[in-house]
Amino acid sequence: MDTAGIDVIRAWILNRHPERDFIAGDENLIESRLVDSLSFVELVYAIENASGAEIDFDSIDIQDFQTLSAIEKAFFVTT
Repeated sequence: MDTAGIDVIRAWILNRHPERDFIAGDENLIESRLVDSLSFVELVYAIENASGAEIDFDSIDIQDFQTLSAIEKAFFVTT
């Protein structure tokens, strides 16, 4: 498993929340307001840049974006 991609996403989120220095893998990013509706699109682009894969906005499953663990599983785990 390549953890570099999810580390980029973790750093991207933390950069926008200087009051935080850690995000647990299972912390709900939306409920904790680390990602809101305005930053969600930016998050999708950050994931695309880090993963090298395009994300189809028409088929987005919000569950894939709720936690760092879910993001990692959906976009960075290669089998």
